[in-house]
Amino acid sequence: MLDSLQHKALAVGASVPYGMYWKTIKPTALPYRILPVYGSQMSQEQYFETVKAVVRKLKVAGAKVVIVPVPDLILLSPRANKTIQEIAADGIVVFGVPAAFNAPMPWERDLRIEDKNAWWAIHPFFNRLKVPWGVMSAAIKEDSPLIRFVPVGFRENATGDPVSDVATIAMKRYVGIPDGEELPVSRSRLLVGPLGIQIGQDGVSSVRLAYNMKRLSEISVSLNFTTDSLEYYPAWDESRKATITPEEAWLNHKGSIVMMEWDGDRRFQFVYYGWAYLQIFGSVFNGSFLTVHNEWNVLLITTLVVLLSVFSYSFRNSLTIFVSFVLAVAAVVTSGWLFISHNVLFEPIYVMVPIVLCGFILPLVKISGEKRIAEETIKSLEEENRRLLDLQRSVPPQVLP
Repeated sequence: MLDSLQHKALAVGASVPYGMYWKTIKPTALPYRILPVYGSQMSQEQYFETVKAVVRKLKVAGAKVVIVPVPDLILLSPRANKTIQEIAADGIVVFGVPAAFNAPMPWERDLRIEDKNAWWAIHPFFNRLKVPWGVMSAAIKEDSPLIRFVPVGFRENATGDPVSDVATIAMKRYVGIPDGEELPVSRSRLLVGPLGIQIGQDGVSSVRLAYNMKRLSEISVSLNFTTDSLEYYPAWDESRKATITPEEAWLNHKGSIVMMEWDGDRRFQFVYYGWAYLQIFGSVFNGSFLTVHNEWNVLLITTLVVLLSVFSYSFRNSLTIFVSFVLAVAAVVTSGWLFISHNVLFEPIYVMVPIVLCGFILPLVKISGEKRIAEETIKSLEEENRRLLDLQRSVPPQVLP
């Protein structure tokens, strides 16, 4: 039950409009771009044709890696197969498939990222086409400012071959490491050349929403169904009060990792991958991963329960309830402060629940104990009273002379 409540405190804090989590997001310069593809009504064949045209422009512009999401329920046709092979031949594309715990439909099995039984993925083209691909494992739940992903550890459903997250593959290509080369791990860090991806003991990496860009997108593309042609829309430059030129927009992708984001690639979109991977790549390039510290939970819980028990024994019940409430709030505030100021992920729910239970149970126990003592005292007094009455009756009255 408590596991299901994890990170709720972060989600509540992030849901406050203009809350403290969002105020810490600063524009930053990163070699990462999002390229939106508009046209939810386009067919899969049209989507891959669009991807082919855009990837070739990005390659000419000097982009290093392009991440291409693969649609759900893909139907391979001879034309689509040919187009996909041509895309892969350009040598800069990594195809991405959603992880099992990012189920595309709400009624499908709800798996958690911590569940390693969910660390499997189906080949985007069912092993019929040999292309570079990875898992888009970024998990965001309930508008939380926390993003978690699995850099390595997935397996392909049919063959059991290891599969990495697209971020890991993209970083390897960015620094010039071959796809098949295994990455070393040092002190819970997956080393990708001079960069590193911090991994927790459970194999999950955690980052927070901390990055924005002056322009998330340099250019967007849309399919004009009337003319069956692509239309490109350069981004708006606020300083110039005008759009940038198409030539400049393409050149701004030079040396970057680009993620294409199509609004029709999934039937039900839980995660906006372009924004999520902006945070992941920002953490990689800036070394700002979250460190998880829950190893003090048992000691904290034991200490607080003992202290509250002594406090409840020594003071009034109203004070015990008040102090428990203050400690519960302090646990949430401390969690937020560690999260924002020190990139430490501390889950307060495991500490809050014992504190709240102490605030309710200890006063009840004290009242029950006081009631039992009072009843025993009354019973003892009644017995003593009966004894005295019996003694008085047993003594004969004295006759005065």
